[in-house]
Amino acid sequence: MKSYDPAHVVTDEDLKRLFEVVIRTPSSFNLQHWRFLAVRDAELKNAIMGAAWGQKHLGEASVDVVVCGKLGAHEDAARIWAEAGEDVAGKMVPMIQGFYGKNAALQRDEAIRSGSLAAMTLMLVAEDMGLSTCPMIGFDPARVSEILGIPSDHVPVMIVTLGKGTSAARPSGRLPVDEVVRLDQFDGPGLA
Repeated sequence: MKSYDPAHVVTDEDLKRLFEVVIRTPSSFNLQHWRFLAVRDAELKNAIMGAAWGQKHLGEASVDVVVCGKLGAHEDAARIWAEAGEDVAGKMVPMIQGFYGKNAALQRDEAIRSGSLAAMTLMLVAEDMGLSTCPMIGFDPARVSEILGIPSDHVPVMIVTLGKGTSAARPSGRLPVDEVVRLDQFDGPGLA
């Protein structure tokens, strides 16, 4: 959605209901890499809009949800796996540390991957709640990080605008299924 009712308010209760579902999104090793900034302050939204080349829906939406990915989420493994019991945690935590510990590229990839999954969940749940959303990557992540005080061990994955839409989203072209879904091999037949 690119057009929102700026007078519409998404309440704390609405956000709580939304995020109670969003935080159940799957993530690699259940590390829950995502962190969310629900920005409602008009000055901050306008500053974000400035870091996003003036895209007005950032200022009109009730909330600009900045989805962040925690690069060092693997460092939370012991806390996350504590309830699994010593036998399971004793195997999982060292495996997770070994998998991510010295691989900065994988840490970043997973932060973005898991953040993206959570953003999609957010969008689907918001729609079920009668709200409109728009995912976007058209912004300066360094500037948004500066505006919102996002620490250097987190990356802005995307911003999802959230609110009451004022018009139907315009249709956009889609590639045909048989072009984007292949059977068995990359050069296999397209799904007809």
